[in-house]
Amino acid sequence: MPRNRQLTSSFGLAFLDVMACGLGAVTLIFMLVKYHANVSEAETDHGNLDSDIAELRAQQSTIERESAELVAEYRALTEEKDDQEARMAFRVAEQEGKEKKLQQVMAEIQALEKAVEEVRLASSEEPVPVVETPGPTQHHLLGIRVEGRRILILIDRSASMTDSRIIDIVKTQVSDDATKRKSPKWQRTLRAVKWLVERVPEGSQYMIVHYAKKADFLIGNRWTKPNDGRQAGRTMKALSNLVPDGSTNLHSAIEFIVRRGINPTNIYLITDGLPTLGPTPALTTLARLGCNPIGLSKSTISGSCRLALFADARSLYHDSTNATVNTILMPLEGDPYAVYAYWTLASSTGGTVTSPGAGWP
Repeated sequence: MPRNRQLTSSFGLAFLDVMACGLGAVTLIFMLVKYHANVSEAETDHGNLDSDIAELRAQQSTIERESAELVAEYRALTEEKDDQEARMAFRVAEQEGKEKKLQQVMAEIQALEKAVEEVRLASSEEPVPVVETPGPTQHHLLGIRVEGRRILILIDRSASMTDSRIIDIVKTQVSDDATKRKSPKWQRTLRAVKWLVERVPEGSQYMIVHYAKKADFLIGNRWTKPNDGRQAGRTMKALSNLVPDGSTNLHSAIEFIVRRGINPTNIYLITDGLPTLGPTPALTTLARLGCNPIGLSKSTISGSCRLALFADARSLYHDSTNATVNTILMPLEGDPYAVYAYWTLASSTGGTVTSPGAGWP
Protein backbone atom coordinates (compact mmCIF):
# COMPACT_ATOMS: atom_id res chain seq x y z
CA MET A 1 0.00 0.00 0.00
CA PRO A 2 2.60 2.56 0.83
CA ARG A 3 4.40 1.85 -2.44
CA ASN A 4 1.34 2.54 -4.60
CA ARG A 5 0.71 5.84 -2.83
CA GLN A 6 4.28 6.87 -3.58
CA LEU A 7 3.89 6.13 -7.32
CA THR A 8 0.67 8.09 -7.54
CA SER A 9 2.25 11.07 -5.84
CA SER A 10 5.25 11.06 -8.20
CA PHE A 11 3.00 10.89 -11.25
CA GLY A 12 0.95 13.83 -10.01
CA LEU A 13 4.00 16.00 -9.54
CA ALA A 14 5.30 15.19 -13.01
CA PHE A 15 1.93 16.06 -14.50
CA LEU A 16 1.88 19.32 -12.67
CA ASP A 17 5.38 20.11 -13.98
CA VAL A 18 4.29 19.41 -17.53
CA MET A 19 1.21 21.56 -17.13
CA ALA A 20 3.23 24.37 -15.60
CA CYS A 21 5.73 24.22 -18.44
CA GLY A 22 2.93 24.26 -21.00
CA LEU A 23 1.26 27.18 -19.28
CA GLY A 24 4.57 29.02 -19.23
CA ALA A 25 5.10 28.30 -22.90
CA VAL A 26 1.62 29.54 -23.74
CA THR A 27 2.19 32.65 -21.65
CA LEU A 28 5.49 33.26 -23.42
CA ILE A 29 3.82 32.83 -26.81
CA PHE A 30 1.13 35.32 -25.89
CA MET A 31 3.75 37.79 -24.72
CA LEU A 32 5.75 37.41 -27.92
CA VAL A 33 2.66 37.79 -30.09
CA LYS A 34 1.60 40.91 -28.21
CA TYR A 35 5.11 42.37 -28.51
CA HIS A 36 5.23 41.85 -32.24
CA ALA A 37 1.73 43.31 -32.55
CA ASN A 38 2.80 46.40 -30.63
CA VAL A 39 5.96 46.75 -32.75
CA SER A 40 3.96 46.43 -35.99
CA GLU A 41 1.38 48.93 -34.76
CA ALA A 42 4.12 51.37 -33.78
CA GLU A 43 5.79 50.97 -37.16
CA THR A 44 2.44 51.48 -38.87
CA ASP A 45 1.76 54.61 -36.82
CA HIS A 46 5.23 55.93 -37.64
CA GLY A 47 4.65 55.31 -41.36
CA ASN A 48 1.30 57.06 -41.17
CA LEU A 49 2.91 60.04 -39.48
CA ASP A 50 5.55 60.25 -42.22
CA SER A 51 2.82 60.11 -44.83
CA ASP A 52 0.82 62.80 -43.04
CA ILE A 53 3.89 65.00 -42.76
CA ALA A 54 4.65 64.57 -46.48
CA GLU A 55 1.04 65.38 -47.35
CA LEU A 56 1.08 68.47 -45.13
CA ARG A 57 4.31 69.62 -46.72
CA ALA A 58 2.79 69.12 -50.17
CA GLN A 59 -0.24 71.13 -49.07
CA GLN A 60 2.07 73.81 -47.71
CA SER A 61 3.92 73.97 -51.06
CA THR A 62 0.61 74.19 -52.91
CA ILE A 63 -0.63 76.95 -50.62
CA GLU A 64 2.64 78.86 -50.99
CA ARG A 65 2.50 78.51 -54.78
CA GLU A 66 -1.13 79.61 -54.91
CA SER A 67 -0.32 82.48 -52.58
CA ALA A 68 2.55 83.56 -54.85
CA GLU A 69 0.24 83.33 -57.88
CA LEU A 70 -2.38 85.43 -56.11
CA VAL A 71 0.24 88.03 -55.19
CA ALA A 72 1.50 88.11 -58.79
CA GLU A 73 -2.06 88.39 -60.10
CA TYR A 74 -2.76 91.20 -57.65
CA ARG A 75 0.36 93.04 -58.76
CA ALA A 76 -0.56 92.53 -62.43
CA LEU A 77 -4.07 93.84 -61.81
CA THR A 78 -2.64 96.80 -59.93
CA GLU A 79 -0.22 97.57 -62.78
CA GLU A 80 -3.02 97.19 -65.33
CA LYS A 81 -5.20 99.52 -63.30
CA ASP A 82 -2.39 102.08 -63.11
CA ASP A 83 -1.78 101.71 -66.85
CA GLN A 84 -5.47 102.19 -67.63
CA GLU A 85 -5.59 105.24 -65.40
CA ALA A 86 -2.51 106.64 -67.17
CA ARG A 87 -4.05 105.98 -70.60
CA MET A 88 -7.29 107.55 -69.50
CA ALA A 89 -5.45 110.62 -68.23
CA PHE A 90 -3.56 110.82 -71.54
CA ARG A 91 -6.79 110.56 -73.54
CA VAL A 92 -8.43 113.22 -71.42
CA ALA A 93 -5.44 115.51 -71.94
CA GLU A 94 -5.42 114.73 -75.67
CA GLN A 95 -9.13 115.46 -75.93
CA GLU A 96 -8.67 118.71 -74.07
CA GLY A 97 -5.86 119.61 -76.47
CA LYS A 98 -8.07 118.86 -79.48
CA GLU A 99 -10.89 120.93 -78.06
CA LYS A 100 -8.48 123.79 -77.40
CA LYS A 101 -7.12 123.54 -80.93
CA LEU A 102 -10.68 123.46 -82.27
CA GLN A 103 -11.48 126.64 -80.37
CA GLN A 104 -8.36 128.28 -81.82
CA VAL A 105 -9.36 127.24 -85.35
CA MET A 106 -12.88 128.56 -84.83
CA ALA A 107 -11.47 131.84 -83.51
CA GLU A 108 -9.16 132.12 -86.53
CA ILE A 109 -12.06 131.46 -88.88
CA GLN A 110 -14.14 134.16 -87.24
CA ALA A 111 -11.21 136.58 -87.36
CA LEU A 112 -10.62 135.84 -91.05
CA GLU A 113 -14.29 136.25 -91.90
CA LYS A 114 -14.43 139.52 -89.98
CA ALA A 115 -11.28 140.82 -91.67
CA VAL A 116 -12.55 139.87 -95.13
CA GLU A 117 -15.85 141.57 -94.43
CA GLU A 118 -14.02 144.71 -93.30
CA VAL A 119 -11.96 144.68 -96.49
CA ARG A 120 -15.12 144.32 -98.56
CA LEU A 121 -16.81 147.20 -96.79
CA ALA A 122 -13.71 149.38 -97.01
CA SER A 123 -13.24 148.95 -100.73
CA SER A 124 -15.04 147.23 -103.56
CA GLU A 125 -12.04 147.38 -105.86
CA GLU A 126 -10.39 144.21 -107.09
CA PRO A 127 -6.81 143.52 -105.91
CA VAL A 128 -4.34 145.27 -108.18
CA PRO A 129 -2.38 142.57 -110.03
CA VAL A 130 1.36 142.72 -110.25
CA VAL A 131 2.39 144.09 -113.60
CA GLU A 132 5.30 143.21 -115.79
CA THR A 133 8.02 145.71 -116.55
CA PRO A 134 9.02 146.02 -120.20
CA GLY A 135 12.49 145.78 -121.63
CA PRO A 136 15.34 143.75 -120.13
CA THR A 137 13.37 142.88 -117.01
CA GLN A 138 10.35 141.53 -118.88
CA HIS A 139 10.40 138.25 -116.95
CA HIS A 140 10.97 139.81 -113.55
CA LEU A 141 8.00 139.40 -111.20
CA LEU A 142 7.58 142.43 -108.97
CA GLY A 143 7.04 141.79 -105.26
CA ILE A 144 8.78 138.42 -105.04
CA ARG A 145 12.43 137.42 -104.97
CA VAL A 146 13.82 133.89 -105.13
CA GLU A 147 16.14 133.39 -102.16
CA GLY A 148 17.08 130.95 -99.41
CA ARG A 149 19.54 128.11 -98.87
CA ARG A 150 16.99 125.32 -99.39
CA ILE A 151 14.16 126.41 -101.67
CA LEU A 152 11.07 124.22 -101.89
CA ILE A 153 8.73 124.86 -104.82
CA LEU A 154 5.30 123.57 -103.83
CA ILE A 155 2.89 123.14 -106.75
CA ASP A 156 -0.87 122.83 -106.43
CA ARG A 157 -1.89 120.42 -109.23
CA SER A 158 -5.58 120.13 -108.34
CA ALA A 159 -8.36 120.29 -110.92
CA SER A 160 -8.89 124.04 -110.49
CA MET A 161 -5.36 124.72 -111.78
CA THR A 162 -6.59 124.14 -115.35
CA ASP A 163 -8.61 127.36 -115.68
CA SER A 164 -9.83 130.43 -113.79
CA ARG A 165 -13.55 129.97 -114.52
CA ILE A 166 -15.53 127.21 -112.79
CA ILE A 167 -17.46 126.26 -115.92
CA ASP A 168 -14.23 125.85 -117.90
CA ILE A 169 -12.67 123.82 -115.09
CA VAL A 170 -15.62 121.41 -115.16
CA LYS A 171 -15.38 121.08 -118.94
CA THR A 172 -11.65 120.34 -118.76
CA GLN A 173 -12.09 117.69 -116.07
CA VAL A 174 -14.23 115.52 -118.35
CA SER A 175 -11.49 115.65 -120.99
CA ASP A 176 -8.48 113.38 -121.37
CA ASP A 177 -5.13 113.90 -119.63
CA ALA A 178 -3.53 115.50 -122.68
CA THR A 179 -6.20 118.22 -122.71
CA LYS A 180 -5.72 118.84 -119.00
CA ARG A 181 -1.96 119.22 -119.47
CA LYS A 182 -2.49 121.73 -122.29
CA SER A 183 -5.01 123.85 -120.35
CA PRO A 184 -3.94 127.54 -120.29
CA LYS A 185 -3.74 128.01 -116.54
CA TRP A 186 -1.73 124.81 -116.05
CA GLN A 187 0.72 125.81 -118.77
CA ARG A 188 1.09 129.14 -117.03
CA THR A 189 1.80 127.30 -113.77
CA LEU A 190 4.55 125.27 -115.43
CA ARG A 191 6.12 128.47 -116.78
CA ALA A 192 6.01 129.94 -113.27
CA VAL A 193 7.88 126.89 -111.94
CA LYS A 194 10.48 127.26 -114.67
CA TRP A 195 10.76 130.97 -113.85
CA LEU A 196 11.50 130.14 -110.21
CA VAL A 197 14.01 127.39 -111.04
CA GLU A 198 15.93 129.69 -113.38
CA ARG A 199 16.29 132.27 -110.59
CA VAL A 200 17.56 130.02 -107.81
CA PRO A 201 20.73 131.81 -106.63
CA GLU A 202 24.19 130.27 -106.61
CA GLY A 203 24.95 128.47 -103.38
CA SER A 204 21.29 127.51 -102.93
CA GLN A 205 19.46 124.27 -103.66
CA TYR A 206 15.90 123.57 -104.72
CA MET A 207 13.37 120.75 -104.61
CA ILE A 208 9.88 120.42 -106.12
CA VAL A 209 6.83 118.83 -104.44
CA HIS A 210 3.36 118.69 -105.99
CA TYR A 211 0.04 118.02 -104.28
CA ALA A 212 -3.67 117.56 -104.88
CA LYS A 213 -5.44 115.03 -102.66
CA LYS A 214 -1.97 113.77 -101.68
CA ALA A 215 1.55 115.13 -102.00
CA ASP A 216 4.62 113.62 -103.65
CA PHE A 217 8.11 114.48 -104.89
CA LEU A 218 8.46 115.51 -108.50
CA ILE A 219 11.72 113.59 -109.08
CA GLY A 220 12.70 112.21 -105.69
CA ASN A 221 13.77 113.37 -102.26
CA ARG A 222 16.95 115.19 -103.21
CA TRP A 223 18.10 118.79 -103.40
CA THR A 224 19.25 120.12 -106.78
CA LYS A 225 21.89 122.77 -107.42
CA PRO A 226 20.94 125.57 -109.83
CA ASN A 227 23.84 124.80 -112.19
CA ASP A 228 22.85 121.13 -112.59
CA GLY A 229 21.59 121.27 -116.18
CA ARG A 230 20.95 117.55 -116.40
CA GLN A 231 18.72 117.58 -113.33
CA ALA A 232 16.94 120.69 -114.59
CA GLY A 233 16.12 118.83 -117.81
CA ARG A 234 14.69 115.92 -115.82
CA THR A 235 12.66 118.42 -113.80
CA MET A 236 11.08 120.00 -116.87
CA LYS A 237 10.28 116.59 -118.34
CA ALA A 238 8.66 115.42 -115.10
CA LEU A 239 6.64 118.65 -114.95
CA SER A 240 5.30 118.05 -118.45
CA ASN A 241 3.99 114.64 -117.33
CA LEU A 242 1.97 115.97 -114.39
CA VAL A 243 -1.83 116.00 -114.77
CA PRO A 244 -3.88 118.60 -112.86
CA ASP A 245 -6.69 116.66 -111.22
CA GLY A 246 -8.48 116.09 -107.90
CA SER A 247 -9.19 118.15 -104.79
CA THR A 248 -6.83 120.54 -103.00
CA ASN A 249 -5.41 119.22 -99.72
CA LEU A 250 -2.92 121.75 -98.32
CA HIS A 251 -2.76 119.90 -95.00
CA SER A 252 -1.52 116.80 -96.83
CA ALA A 253 1.24 118.84 -98.51
CA ILE A 254 2.49 120.34 -95.23
CA GLU A 255 2.28 116.98 -93.49
CA PHE A 256 4.31 115.42 -96.33
CA ILE A 257 7.02 118.08 -95.99
CA VAL A 258 7.28 117.48 -92.24
CA ARG A 259 7.09 113.68 -92.37
CA ARG A 260 9.79 113.39 -95.06
CA GLY A 261 12.13 115.71 -93.15
CA ILE A 262 12.60 118.09 -96.10
CA ASN A 263 13.25 121.08 -93.81
CA PRO A 264 13.26 123.95 -96.35
CA THR A 265 14.28 127.48 -95.45
CA ASN A 266 11.96 129.04 -98.04
CA ILE A 267 8.75 127.73 -99.61
CA TYR A 268 7.36 129.07 -102.90
CA LEU A 269 3.75 127.96 -103.12
CA ILE A 270 1.97 128.13 -106.48
CA THR A 271 -1.78 127.75 -106.00
CA ASP A 272 -5.07 129.40 -106.93
CA GLY A 273 -7.13 129.34 -103.75
CA LEU A 274 -8.06 127.78 -100.45
CA PRO A 275 -8.06 123.99 -99.91
CA THR A 276 -11.16 121.89 -100.52
CA LEU A 277 -10.05 118.78 -98.65
CA GLY A 278 -8.37 118.10 -95.32
CA PRO A 279 -7.37 115.30 -92.95
CA THR A 280 -9.91 113.10 -91.19
CA PRO A 281 -9.50 114.83 -87.78
CA ALA A 282 -10.46 118.13 -89.44
CA LEU A 283 -13.86 116.66 -90.27
CA THR A 284 -14.91 117.25 -86.66
CA THR A 285 -14.34 120.97 -87.12
CA LEU A 286 -16.11 120.93 -90.47
CA ALA A 287 -19.05 118.99 -89.06
CA ARG A 288 -19.57 121.65 -86.40
CA LEU A 289 -19.61 124.24 -89.17
CA GLY A 290 -22.01 122.15 -91.24
CA CYS A 291 -19.37 121.57 -93.94
CA ASN A 292 -18.75 118.69 -96.32
CA PRO A 293 -15.34 118.72 -98.05
CA ILE A 294 -15.24 117.90 -101.73
CA GLY A 295 -14.61 114.21 -102.25
CA LEU A 296 -16.66 113.04 -99.26
CA SER A 297 -20.35 113.52 -99.89
CA LYS A 298 -20.84 116.75 -101.84
CA SER A 299 -19.34 118.36 -104.92
CA THR A 300 -19.21 121.90 -103.51
CA ILE A 301 -17.85 123.54 -100.38
CA SER A 302 -18.52 126.98 -98.90
CA GLY A 303 -15.95 129.71 -98.39
CA SER A 304 -16.14 129.48 -94.59
CA CYS A 305 -15.52 125.75 -94.75
CA ARG A 306 -12.49 126.26 -96.99
CA LEU A 307 -11.23 128.80 -94.47
CA ALA A 308 -11.58 126.13 -91.78
CA LEU A 309 -9.42 123.74 -93.82
CA PHE A 310 -6.86 126.49 -94.44
CA ALA A 311 -6.73 127.38 -90.73
CA ASP A 312 -6.13 123.71 -89.90
CA ALA A 313 -3.27 123.48 -92.43
CA ARG A 314 -1.76 126.76 -91.23
CA SER A 315 -1.89 125.52 -87.63
CA LEU A 316 0.01 122.37 -88.64
CA TYR A 317 2.57 124.53 -90.47
CA HIS A 318 3.26 126.74 -87.44
CA ASP A 319 3.56 123.65 -85.21
CA SER A 320 6.05 121.94 -87.54
CA THR A 321 8.30 124.36 -89.42
CA ASN A 322 9.48 127.97 -89.57
CA ALA A 323 10.22 128.32 -93.29
CA THR A 324 9.33 131.55 -95.06
CA VAL A 325 6.26 131.08 -97.27
CA ASN A 326 5.89 133.05 -100.51
CA THR A 327 2.65 132.46 -102.42
CA ILE A 328 2.03 132.98 -106.13
CA LEU A 329 -1.76 133.11 -106.31
CA MET A 330 -3.17 132.23 -109.71
CA PRO A 331 -6.63 133.62 -110.60
CA LEU A 332 -9.80 131.69 -109.69
CA GLU A 333 -13.37 132.93 -109.53
CA GLY A 334 -15.54 132.33 -106.49
CA ASP A 335 -12.78 132.31 -103.85
CA PRO A 336 -12.72 135.82 -102.29
CA TYR A 337 -11.15 134.70 -99.01
CA ALA A 338 -7.98 133.31 -100.61
CA VAL A 339 -5.98 136.54 -100.93
CA TYR A 340 -6.43 137.56 -97.32
CA ALA A 341 -5.92 134.01 -95.98
CA TYR A 342 -2.60 133.54 -97.78
CA TRP A 343 -1.60 137.06 -96.80
CA THR A 344 -1.98 136.10 -93.12
CA LEU A 345 0.27 133.07 -93.72
CA ALA A 346 2.88 135.17 -95.52
CA SER A 347 2.74 137.88 -92.87
CA SER A 348 3.33 135.39 -90.06
CA THR A 349 6.35 133.83 -91.83
CA GLY A 350 7.98 136.91 -93.35
CA GLY A 351 6.96 136.00 -96.89
CA THR A 352 4.89 137.60 -99.65
CA VAL A 353 1.72 137.01 -101.65
CA THR A 354 1.73 137.84 -105.35
CA SER A 355 -1.18 137.84 -107.76
CA PRO A 356 0.55 137.95 -111.17
CA GLY A 357 -0.78 139.75 -114.19
CA ALA A 358 -2.36 137.90 -117.09
CA GLY A 359 0.78 138.04 -119.23
CA TRP A 360 3.18 136.58 -116.65
CA PRO A 361 5.35 134.72 -117.08
